[in-house]
Amino acid sequence: MKRVALVDFSRRCRVLTGALGAFIVAVSGPGCGSGHDDDWRGPDTLDTDTMPPDTADGAPLDGPLDPGRVTWRRLNRDEYNRTVRDLLGTQQRPADDFPSDDTGYGFDNIAEVMSISPLHLEVYERAAGSLVDEVLDLSASIDAHFEAEFDLSSEIGGVTGEAYNLWSNGILSTTLVIPEAGEYRFRANLYGQQAGPELVRAGFAVDGQTSVSFDVDATNTPTTYERVLTLTAGPHEVGVSFLNDFYDPANELDRNLIIDWLQVTGPVSSDGTFGAASLLPENPALWSRHIRCSPAEVADELCARATLEDLATKAWRRPVEPSQVDGLMAIRTAAIDEGLTPLQGLRYAMTAVLMSPRFVFRTEFLDAPLSETVQALDGFEIATRLSYLLWSSMPDDTLFEAARNGELDTAAGIEAQVRRMLNDPKAVALIDNFGGQWLYIRNIDNAIPDPWVYPDFDEDLRASMREEMRRFFASFLENDRSMLELLTSSESFIDERLASHYGVSPPLGGDFASSSLSGTGRRGLLGQAGLLTALSTPFRTSIVRRGRWVLNRLLCWDPGDPPPGVEGLIETEEATAEPKTLRERMEQHYTDPVCANCHKSLDPIGFALENFDGIGGWRDTDNGYEIDASGQFPDGETFDGSDEMIDLLAHDPRLPACMVEQVFTYALGRGVRRADEPYLEMMTAAFAERGYLFEELMVLVATSDPFRMRRGEVAQ
Repeated sequence: MKRVALVDFSRRCRVLTGALGAFIVAVSGPGCGSGHDDDWRGPDTLDTDTMPPDTADGAPLDGPLDPGRVTWRRLNRDEYNRTVRDLLGTQQRPADDFPSDDTGYGFDNIAEVMSISPLHLEVYERAAGSLVDEVLDLSASIDAHFEAEFDLSSEIGGVTGEAYNLWSNGILSTTLVIPEAGEYRFRANLYGQQAGPELVRAGFAVDGQTSVSFDVDATNTPTTYERVLTLTAGPHEVGVSFLNDFYDPANELDRNLIIDWLQVTGPVSSDGTFGAASLLPENPALWSRHIRCSPAEVADELCARATLEDLATKAWRRPVEPSQVDGLMAIRTAAIDEGLTPLQGLRYAMTAVLMSPRFVFRTEFLDAPLSETVQALDGFEIATRLSYLLWSSMPDDTLFEAARNGELDTAAGIEAQVRRMLNDPKAVALIDNFGGQWLYIRNIDNAIPDPWVYPDFDEDLRASMREEMRRFFASFLENDRSMLELLTSSESFIDERLASHYGVSPPLGGDFASSSLSGTGRRGLLGQAGLLTALSTPFRTSIVRRGRWVLNRLLCWDPGDPPPGVEGLIETEEATAEPKTLRERMEQHYTDPVCANCHKSLDPIGFALENFDGIGGWRDTDNGYEIDASGQFPDGETFDGSDEMIDLLAHDPRLPACMVEQVFTYALGRGVRRADEPYLEMMTAAFAERGYLFEELMVLVATSDPFRMRRGEVAQ
């Protein structure tokens, strides 16, 4: 089915579906990203005077305390692409062209920063139309509708209101490509300004010649006139002609033809119906998956209603009310009343499903949205939280069924689904999105090493770096490995390109395989070239970036931004005036007490990693001088080299606690609050008891009260 300009009706549909922005604000609170004024992030333990009752002394929780609230979140770009893939079976990735998603707390699914703009509404409409067209496309078919004042043209006449006035004999037309020879129905909405002894005479024109003519007896009110014409395959000029102009200025008589719209559909069957059994879907699998009848029966209201109810139930991720289906059917009816075909009417209604806030946003409804009373999420809301946590996509049929059966009302039911879903191939989204952002796997693509400084770097090496980190993190999802091995593992996944870069023997066959890196000075994440490259500048290593990343992403400690006016290192240096190594330059840089306070925490980690150059290659010297990789943490613990520093980090109690916090933040789509601390402490203790396994951590977060419950927002 060809996409055509449906300008007038499209304007009406925007009134129905374009209320998205106002609806969002009304249901989700002010600003669409508010409700996080009590976010708390910091390195220190909580002040017991500010903790919820009966938890400051470590007493067990007796029922939910304050699970918090989550502002409605729109789907980010990756979630949108994965959702339409699973919903419709499409291979399209429309969200690749959407505006970039902002990030907060290190992730791009944080409600606080996920604003929506008029541009979002435009791209949502375009994407929805393209996706629905793919489902409804009929092979070798035309279903074209042209608004006269916008889509048709003529050297005669002019626009009058929402129509076109042919005030002399002539043709109002456009070019249309006919897919195959056959019979095509021409329909036009017309009326005449009658004058003289005859009625207005009009016709349907093809390639500049009137093929069939008829009288237009309608006056002032448009009436639809139609005929069936035979057309050959290929481009044709199609239009409406005015054939009997009459003008008597003395008596103020003027005969004109007023054209509202033109429609061409076909090919049509021998009985004149469009959508005959011989007209087949372009994508039969998509048609049969979503449309509850054949193309020949698409005008049937029962078919349309069943189609819309099924699509809305899946797209909105919960059962729909009959009144909601009535609303969708009203859009279809309005389209048909405007002169569109039933197929086009169905298209508009299906597009409205994908434009609805119930699709674009992860909606959760509360009985008392302005109350602090804690309420349990229903099974369908839990299913949505689970699917977007583990798959970055919509629930599957099994998860929907669990929601309908009440299985997700219990922690045991949720746990069973988490374990099932983690074994599904769609759980790769955890690697791409959670791991990709937490561990900076995505950032490898943004690194731009200077080719003069690092001539060995190329796109093949970048791809190998990225794949090493993906496979390494995936091994914690797929196997029972302690998450502490993220830092301590002496094995990684390398191919021939990385083996050369690391100075080790390539795996058998040269493709990616688990390989020992013992004796190379590399352990875990902090020895992987991809991360080290992402945490460097184009010209050199970055002691500060590397130290800051470890503190922020692995220990959940944010040293904050430098004070205003503090300058970074100058990249150009005079050999006689500047220290010899980057470390010496850094040590000179923070002799200023203002700088020293933060650098004493950041820099020791960066010093320990200085044996790795700006693309993660091993080196013993910097600028021709031996590297000093020793350091001392603010608590007095000392180390010499990355091995000893990694051992200290691996035994830091903040490491597993931060892992819990990172998953918690990603799962809830909001920052950590003071009231979350009791929950985080319990999950951290249970995480340790369960051997620091990633699967167990996902279960702990998914069965926690903040994941299963929420409160409203007290009105200010």
